[in-house]
Amino acid sequence: MNKENLPWSEKHRPRKLDALVGNRKTIEKLREWVESWKSEIPVKRASLLVGPPGTGKTASVGALANDLDMELVEFNSSDKRNKDSIETLVWRAASQQTLDGRFRLILLDEVDGLSGTSDRGGVGAILKVVKDTVHPIVMTANDPDSPRLKDLMKVCQIFNYDLIENDDIKRILKKIVSENKVEVSSEALDEIIESSRGDVRAAISDLESYVRSGSASLISEPIIRDSKRETEETLRHLFASVNPKMARKALNESELNHDSLVLWLEENLHLHLLDSIELHEGLEQLSLADVTLGRIMINQNWKLLSYFFDFLSLGVAMSRSKTPFRRVKYSQPSWPLLIWQGNRKRDKQIDVLESLSVVTGVSKRRVRQTHLDTINEIVKIKPKSLSVFASWLNVERSNLVQKSSR
Repeated sequence: MNKENLPWSEKHRPRKLDALVGNRKTIEKLREWVESWKSEIPVKRASLLVGPPGTGKTASVGALANDLDMELVEFNSSDKRNKDSIETLVWRAASQQTLDGRFRLILLDEVDGLSGTSDRGGVGAILKVVKDTVHPIVMTANDPDSPRLKDLMKVCQIFNYDLIENDDIKRILKKIVSENKVEVSSEALDEIIESSRGDVRAAISDLESYVRSGSASLISEPIIRDSKRETEETLRHLFASVNPKMARKALNESELNHDSLVLWLEENLHLHLLDSIELHEGLEQLSLADVTLGRIMINQNWKLLSYFFDFLSLGVAMSRSKTPFRRVKYSQPSWPLLIWQGNRKRDKQIDVLESLSVVTGVSKRRVRQTHLDTINEIVKIKPKSLSVFASWLNVERSNLVQKSSR
């Protein structure tokens, strides 16, 4: 893809450590840890970068690889990271030497996102890879309280990343404005910076959206975002895309799960596809994506996931051929979301029963009465035991909370 067509967050991604802002001491310590591999393998063969989104965790790893002339192998959150794929692909990268003799830097992005059936066994597999690796492994995570990180933290060198100061974000945005030869008022920059809440990536994305919208006035409303900003940012980037690769990248970088993505698109498609032909084509492509996702879930055939993304990127996003892109206010799905949430509750129960069945050697039908009911009673008497059971079963605490209330 032509560099000019890349999203600005990627186009202006720092390639060298001296181009990064914020968390300087943390990044320097990370560099020292990586360089220590040149003399001997350290006691802790993996590191974990923990901090809010947009604070430079992933960017610092890429810049570090460039500065130290290391081969970077990245496994991001859009990759399938279950036990089998980690034990083959990641283990192979971690345990084998490079052809040119260079050190390899392995990045596992957003490991706190490992959850559900498709990622089952992923944490355990990562622990085995860390034990055997001959190359430094760096992992990133947004949520330091995630139960998925409990075991990983025991074997990792921890590096904490803080939110970026507003002055640092402003310096970056001014440089981007200058390099793209556009004009943005100081008031608009200040509003974008304030709404980013220390997230550089969000600030750059909002700046791009502001410039591309062609608005000559200030952003009418402050951008309200949760800690992940999945929905608004994903939909905005998807429909602002000018080619399928940009649209696919917007989907790959999103933390929004596949079911939610379909529902939010169904609810808000008409806001970007105003022409009747555009809307018809967009809904047709969304329908095909939904059917594909259903087949994936029923048969666990994740090879079809690429087609799901194609229907959304090449199909839905590229259906906008006449309507100019504009910033809109998205609406939350109503009854479809409620139905989906009900199904998710049943799915969560299945996850718990499957885990109990595996660790106890008892059928799922029987384990509900012989073990799950007992766990519920124990949690009622001793609420602190909830975390212990969740860790033992490798499930989210919320899954057990729902069961314990029944």
